[in-house]
Amino acid sequence: MKLHRILTGLILLSLLAVPVAALAQDAPGVSVTSVCQEATVKATFDVSGISGTAPFEFVWDFGDGEAQLDGGLADPTMIVDHTYGAAGEYAWSLLITDSSDPAVQTTLGGTVVIGPQVSLTSDPFPPLLPLIDSQASITLTASATSGEPPYAYAWDPEGDGIFEPGTDELTFAYSAGGKYQAAVQVTDDCGLTATATLPVLVDDPEAEACHPMAQRIADGINTLFPNQAGTLYTCEEIFGIKGGDLTGQVLGYGRLWHAYKLAQTMEDLTWEEILQWKLDGTGWGLLTQLDRVSETLADVGLRELFDIVVSGEASVGEIRTAVRAVTRYQADFYDALERAAGGANPGELGRIYRMADDLELDPSEIDAYLAEGISLSQLRQAARLAEQTGGDLESLTAAHAEGYSWGEIKQAMGLAGDEGDLDAVLEAGVRETRQAEQQERKQEREQERLQQQTEQQSRLATRLAARYRISVEQVQALADGACAGDWHCVQATLQETYGPAKGGRGGKK
Repeated sequence: MKLHRILTGLILLSLLAVPVAALAQDAPGVSVTSVCQEATVKATFDVSGISGTAPFEFVWDFGDGEAQLDGGLADPTMIVDHTYGAAGEYAWSLLITDSSDPAVQTTLGGTVVIGPQVSLTSDPFPPLLPLIDSQASITLTASATSGEPPYAYAWDPEGDGIFEPGTDELTFAYSAGGKYQAAVQVTDDCGLTATATLPVLVDDPEAEACHPMAQRIADGINTLFPNQAGTLYTCEEIFGIKGGDLTGQVLGYGRLWHAYKLAQTMEDLTWEEILQWKLDGTGWGLLTQLDRVSETLADVGLRELFDIVVSGEASVGEIRTAVRAVTRYQADFYDALERAAGGANPGELGRIYRMADDLELDPSEIDAYLAEGISLSQLRQAARLAEQTGGDLESLTAAHAEGYSWGEIKQAMGLAGDEGDLDAVLEAGVRETRQAEQQERKQEREQERLQQQTEQQSRLATRLAARYRISVEQVQALADGACAGDWHCVQATLQETYGPAKGGRGGKK
């Protein structure tokens, strides 16, 4: 049994993108190890950090056409083995669903490398060889990684399917002009094999001449190999493409040459991609517009824009609309593109982004208000009311969504005050709340009046007690008793009883 190898997979989390380096120890993740087993590799997937409500369901896609369903799992910690029978890179994925209502799903995924990987290069490179005295020499070099070393090499420099054993380097001489697919096979110590190919073009100056323009185009495209041309082209192949042998469409040399010239300025794209853009019926003018757009955006390249259009995610027109939103309103390009692709016109985008800027909100927050049935004009009115009253925008829009008019809300804000409960005021009713407040203020005034009257009577009782040289309690008893709160009666009774305020205690003279 071979040594274990830890294979680091790129972990992708759905909905929430978290950098791998930032994952906490208990964050969802899968570690992958592999073991060689007689020309196969057993990969072990160790799942950890999953939380949720049991039981769980695990749906695996191992990337080699094999899938697996594990249901009714009480414990989300899981170890799964899968056997790969061939070398390659396999994109695996795992969908985890818990039993909560609604169910919570977590998607994990990555790439596992099985067996050797090999690349092939040459000296000279690109492998464009002149045939001199029936000889065209080249040195081919294979670079192998991954898998289980040591590696065994086998070569087929002429592409005839016959491989001969060798080392990681081969020097070979071609004896005739033409295009060859040189190939190397690398087999690791586990018995898994990977193959790499490299086109080799041998030019025979004595061969029958091809059309000069086809030769010129082939020579130009071949200078783009391998970054901007998928293969090397012979003059005959270009002539065939021009005549429609490979594409099904008759093309002039002008289109093939123009695609080459565009490739020289659009370094993110290949000659084949540029030509196919034209073959698909999309004008090169739009491709040139995409190139200018990428220069405007700076951080979004032509390759990404090209892929967006080719995949059908958005049209060139929708990309232009999004870019206008970026330049006019400092909008996020991807947010604007999603809105444009969803049907938003430039005016609608402008209103969204201006509103977001005016209210200092994220556009997604504007979306949330719109989803609740609040229009942009209503949201702006709510913002003005919030500014006037010091209220909370969310509370005001929620109240309006419940059917209250802005007038009612404004009155309720005034009645609620800084620390009041707007919802309670609206629920009780603005008129009823105002009547209740008026009644409360009336009661408070009455209480203040009674308090003032009590204080006045207390002061009067004190003065009368001092004048007639009796106790305050005696005066108060007279007021509460015989005079029943009539202080004129109290004063008259005291004067009649004690004389003109100069008699002492003990009654009449």
